[in-house]
Amino acid sequence: MRDSLQEEVRKMIDMGVIEPSNSPYSSPVVLVPKPDGTKRFCVDYRKLNKVTTYEAEPMQTMTEIFSELSNDKYFSRIDLTKGYWQVEMTQSAKEKTAFVTPDGLWQFKTMPFGLVGAPAVFTRLNENHFEGCAKCCQLSG
Repeated sequence: MRDSLQEEVRKMIDMGVIEPSNSPYSSPVVLVPKPDGTKRFCVDYRKLNKVTTYEAEPMQTMTEIFSELSNDKYFSRIDLTKGYWQVEMTQSAKEKTAFVTPDGLWQFKTMPFGLVGAPAVFTRLNENHFEGCAKCCQLSG
């Protein structure tokens, strides 16, 4: 398990997602088994989430999304795998994401999975980014 943990940390360092930390905060890491036998790296942010102010952001249900798309003819697809890691953390927020491993204390430079506010922030950023896209991309005819 330690080898898996070191490998995941090394990958995140190489991707520029985490950095060494001297934060007063620290959340534990959990390696969760995946069906294919590999391990999923997770930081347990339950204690941090308990003291975090929840950000409300309305999110559409699948039914609403498909209803809006029902009369459309053309579709695009975007791969948002590890999409949260595209969102930079503020300097003051980075230290709160610190996690501990046997090899040291690390913190996220980008938004990690598991934070209670992450889905709302990610949804809001995507909506702002694509705002107006439907109008400019509509085909007349």
